[in-house]
Amino acid sequence: MKVLPWVAAAAGLCLVASGCASGTADADTSSAESASTDAASADSSAASTTDTGATVDGAQAAASGPTWHKDVARILGDHCTQCHGGAGIAPFSLDTYASAKATIAAGLGSIDADRMPPWSARDTPTCKPRFGWRNDLRLSAAERKALGDWLAAGTPEGNPADAPKTVAVKSAKLDAVDVVAAPKAPFVAAGQKDQLRCFVLDASYDKTEYLNGIQVLPGNPLVVHHVLLFVDPNNSSAKHADKDGQYDCFGSAQLDQEGNLIGAWAPGSVPLEFPVGMGARLPKGSKIVMQVHYHPLGEPAAPDLTKVQLRYVKGAPTMLGDTVLIGNAPTGKNGEGLLPGPGDPPGGPKFVIPAGAKDHTEEMVFTIPQSFDGKPMPQFKIYAVGTHMHYVGRSMQIRVERPDPKAACTQAMIDPLVSCLAKECPGKQAADLAVCAQDKCKAALGKLDANCGQCLQSEALKGAGPQATIHACTTAPAANPLTAPADECLIETPNWDFNWQRIYVYDTSLDQLPTLGAGDRLRLKCTYDNSMGNKFVAAALKEQGKSAPVPVSLGEETLDEMCLAVVQVLYLPPK
Repeated sequence: MKVLPWVAAAAGLCLVASGCASGTADADTSSAESASTDAASADSSAASTTDTGATVDGAQAAASGPTWHKDVARILGDHCTQCHGGAGIAPFSLDTYASAKATIAAGLGSIDADRMPPWSARDTPTCKPRFGWRNDLRLSAAERKALGDWLAAGTPEGNPADAPKTVAVKSAKLDAVDVVAAPKAPFVAAGQKDQLRCFVLDASYDKTEYLNGIQVLPGNPLVVHHVLLFVDPNNSSAKHADKDGQYDCFGSAQLDQEGNLIGAWAPGSVPLEFPVGMGARLPKGSKIVMQVHYHPLGEPAAPDLTKVQLRYVKGAPTMLGDTVLIGNAPTGKNGEGLLPGPGDPPGGPKFVIPAGAKDHTEEMVFTIPQSFDGKPMPQFKIYAVGTHMHYVGRSMQIRVERPDPKAACTQAMIDPLVSCLAKECPGKQAADLAVCAQDKCKAALGKLDANCGQCLQSEALKGAGPQATIHACTTAPAANPLTAPADECLIETPNWDFNWQRIYVYDTSLDQLPTLGAGDRLRLKCTYDNSMGNKFVAAALKEQGKSAPVPVSLGEETLDEMCLAVVQVLYLPPK
């Protein structure tokens, strides 16, 4: 992951590819224990009450309503048992009938409070992303109702023969693996506090590769909370690592080129995969550093040797994948970087969250420049997005503001193609037109940028002739279905929780992904609670021997803060 030169440097990133319950003691654990008695007593009742107040026999309820075998096992398997399973990191299990019926009452409370399953991205009155999210962990309304009905009916087990004959399981396997990379030696987690340990993996690169897929294989699932993977292009990790290639790395991987994140994982994650032929660059001579967040069990655990499956692009990539961090501006000027906000000192905006502030906001704006490394800035497709703050953070929103939209194609681009089509492809329509253009008009097509070419292909495949196709892509953007909104909310995490971070992948086709290009403005709004009413702040202060909040600025320590957009993009390789 790169921090592009127009953004402030960023570190301390802690992302999780898939949220699920950890062994961290919290309200969910204690409420589950206290509710077990209630659930068990409900189960011991021979009858249940219907919505009309009538009493029905338990066997009848089981036959007509949800049962463990027919409904509940599948729902919990889809949404919960990746972590709340026999070998999962969560503090209790939900993968057997006995364990589920003992904790379902508390589980429903956590679901209704939006604590479980962990999923921070939500629609709000000011943010409704155009697309949903791939591998969304949240229960549907029908699934939530089925669990409630099951509890109300006395948690009937039902008949094993009623279990679904086939169950669609999200695959945890990465297909066509090229390399399985591992640390030189295992690590033993111990004690009461979480540990973050970095490992330089044994993968080596005598040529540049492009990473298309990643999956993490935890060695000891009971203590591995989550994993981050970084590219170390100049082997700067060597100055930190011991003889086994390991070092403690709280906050960040401590690399010279911080921010080269390429992957993230948590229990239950499906593989991180770019589309076929697309991938993130691994430069020749680079190393991969794996940061593992361990949640110890209070005593020395069995040794952990977590490994990573890697799959590379075969041949030259058709598009590049990258992850960029945008944000963390300590100051601002002329409407760029940090914007003026509450409590700013004289002389301009400055990022400071006052002690005791309960609803403090900081906003930042970054305009994407016209060029990068002396070349025109490419048009990025936003594949996935995430927010990042620390313990003081409470909510975050990321928007993109685009300048007045223009037609996909300019006349200068299109004129050579018009002449060629008239000469070489007269009378061709739809797919035949596209094939003829590819065969006979390669030079003219080479003058089109990606957005213009994409628009022409989309219009041609609708069955339009050459004149209608060209008109649609050279006239008002309203006629172009690929034109993105002028103001678009990419994501909001209204109930931010540092313990449940992840990257959210848009569930849509490649041609419909949100875009980010030269002249677009990315706007970040971060809200903070620096009071003792914030349980994360209170816990961090107690750990540091402090009894009252202190002013908070940007930084990497526990009580420092960040306001950072995490954006995974796809783009065409520069010519």
